[in-house]
Amino acid sequence: LVGFAFGQMQAETLEALAALGSLRVTPWRMLLVEGLAEMPALSGLVTHGDDPIRRVEACSGAPACLQALAPVRELAARLARQVPQGRVLHVSGCAKGCAHPAPADVTLVATTAGFDLIRNGTTLDAPLRRGLAQDDIDLKGLF
Repeated sequence: LVGFAFGQMQAETLEALAALGSLRVTPWRMLLVEGLAEMPALSGLVTHGDDPIRRVEACSGAPACLQALAPVRELAARLARQVPQGRVLHVSGCAKGCAHPAPADVTLVATTAGFDLIRNGTTLDAPLRRGLAQDDIDLKGLF
């Protein structure tokens, strides 16, 4: 079984997996590659249950979503290693919070002034910090 970062894959990844064996789609947004003895080294694949990317929820962000005020997937992937097991980081391109409408341990919301940081809440809750630049976001001490 292979999963995909943020539940989404590129067409090239699907093509590469299909070349390895017959594919079956699971209800959990994963693919079973029949007859595969070793996991392939393809970008964006989740091949272990303890992969840090599984602790992060992120929308498609800009430019994929017209509502998003910033790209979020690269930021979410960069921060994934800072999220402890059993905790959730939500990175949202706008205040709608489509990827994770429930409260998260830490939520980052793109705004016109940067990212707002919310603890133990949703994209609609009051931020602890406002207007953070992507490069300045560090989650140490927040979990």
